[in-house]
Amino acid sequence: MKNVVFLLGAGSSIPAGYSSTDCLTEQVVNSKEYGFDSADRVLPNCVEIPHEIEKTRLVRRIICWLKDRNQEYFDRRGENVVKLVNYEDIYYLASQLTDDYTELQNPALLPLIDRLKWEMTLWPEFLEFNEFRQRGNTMLRPEELQGVLEDTCIYIRSVVINILLRTQVSPCNKHLELITAVNQADKLNLKGIATLAHDTHVENFLRNQHVQIADGFSPQPTECKWRIWQDHFPENNHIPFMKLHGSVDWKRISKEKNDRRPDTIGIDMGRSERPNMPYHNGYSPESWLPRGQSILLMGTFNKPAMYAGPQLIDVHYRFKKILENTDLLIVCGYSFGDKSINTQLISWWHSSCRSIVVIDPNCQSMKEISRYAAQKLLCHPSTKLIEKKMEDDVCKKQLLDYLRITDEP
Repeated sequence: MKNVVFLLGAGSSIPAGYSSTDCLTEQVVNSKEYGFDSADRVLPNCVEIPHEIEKTRLVRRIICWLKDRNQEYFDRRGENVVKLVNYEDIYYLASQLTDDYTELQNPALLPLIDRLKWEMTLWPEFLEFNEFRQRGNTMLRPEELQGVLEDTCIYIRSVVINILLRTQVSPCNKHLELITAVNQADKLNLKGIATLAHDTHVENFLRNQHVQIADGFSPQPTECKWRIWQDHFPENNHIPFMKLHGSVDWKRISKEKNDRRPDTIGIDMGRSERPNMPYHNGYSPESWLPRGQSILLMGTFNKPAMYAGPQLIDVHYRFKKILENTDLLIVCGYSFGDKSINTQLISWWHSSCRSIVVIDPNCQSMKEISRYAAQKLLCHPSTKLIEKKMEDDVCKKQLLDYLRITDEP
């Protein structure tokens, strides 16, 4: 019996109708649909009031500035492959500048911060923003710049989350038949499914197919219709399902006053039915984190620092333990851009005679843009590359044929 695990990247959600990274970047950088409302939330088609109009315009200009700085950096590296900046790169740089004022001081950022503060004084958006605050064209104080950069991170996150939540999912789930085919195959044991995507279409599909999964939350909702985090992934008759970058339906649940239980996360199963219901079971869900956002990770090299946070450290530990007993990993829609995930995969691969199957219609270009260490793994003769789309019948046939071959004694 061969133990198999799936690792799904964000690209595996595109066949279901979700936007690609390029499309999300276009919306983050160029869309004029989103703006801050009076409660400092970023919403589509929100009613604009004077202060929020000026702040929204300034934040949009900062996003374009950060995109240009990122592109300058990649262009000057002189690499053979042209790297196009995406919203994750922009968010990473914005979060670096923000964190420099709090947790992650980095002296190398000082010239960039000074450049931003100086160039900002020449922007019409900044002059309008300061005019409303009756400050002329004076530079922002450190705490003011930090606040604007925090708003920039919130804006990027909110746009992406809004797009994910508003996406009309395609009824066609042919690309996910790969998972059910492996789950039903003889001599194969599907040990787990890990995903880096933030949407919920995979778990919804599996439940509709009556495939029992364990996602770490309580199986049944509480009396207030919340499924509470329990860090429980039973493997008996269940397939562990691990969302390594969080999810759009994960929300922070904070403790009530005088409640000594730690904060946790939950999935609200009844918000659409009872949007204003009070919560009386000892927990009160915060409606915004921050300012109404789901618990999911965004960025590039800032993500590993968040893996040690509550709940996510449990998910990543579970993924590591399940990999230890896995013979073969099937990777779909992942571009091998997460250094921490790559390190874990390479360590697992080196520790025993294990195999990796990578499914991607553009395997060659993926190898070129992947991280340096991952390129060695992708180019190794033992790595099987299936250069097809997940939804192609040929892809499923090639995968099952390969699994049968590797399953032979």
